[in-house]
Amino acid sequence: MRTGIKPLLFIFALASSVCHADPSAPKGILLNLDLQNIQNGLIPSKTLYPLFVPLGGLNTRMVDSRKLLMFNQGDALDIPHSSLLDPNGSSWVSSIQIIALTDGIIISQGNDDSGYVIYLKDGVAHASILTGGSVVTLREDAGSGFGSILKKRVSIVLKIDPDSASLILNRTLVSYAPLITPLAGNNHRIRIGAHTLLPVALKQNPDLSTSGFTGAMGSLKILRQ
Repeated sequence: MRTGIKPLLFIFALASSVCHADPSAPKGILLNLDLQNIQNGLIPSKTLYPLFVPLGGLNTRMVDSRKLLMFNQGDALDIPHSSLLDPNGSSWVSSIQIIALTDGIIISQGNDDSGYVIYLKDGVAHASILTGGSVVTLREDAGSGFGSILKKRVSIVLKIDPDSASLILNRTLVSYAPLITPLAGNNHRIRIGAHTLLPVALKQNPDLSTSGFTGAMGSLKILRQ
């Protein structure tokens, strides 16, 4: 399910929700991995909320004076769960910068009933969101001019508003779709790279692989707005 690209002012307007988001949930940047200050095998998060992510044996590499996290075949990074990182029906933003060498899953977040996944297929950025038992899939619009993003440094943003979802590459809106139900729930786990099982948002598409992308990650941010 996908519609044509709508005007930016319309897409990013504050949407009303059919369910009420928890007003006490903190907003702003909730997760911001600090790859430049990894110590003792832990990646700190540069936010007001302390969180340390175990490196899990992944390697880093300096590129243009910046440290990147490398992903080879089968590699994955799990973000320790915190209720702070559970979407609550308000606007939810997942932003990741990568250089991908192959197709595969980039990042997923979800539980058994709802969630999202960003992945590459034929070099093209896709995102699927499961809410209210319905899956919406975004794919880069053919007219946006990106095409295959393999071997390119690209910032991928998935913005999930209460009634819509937007896929943004390097600050360019490339796909948009309405949502019937906001993204909300408990125990939404975040994983980057290879998966042992298909993310919940892909279970209606079993032809896709659980393999993760290979290449490098430069940043990861999760925001509630």
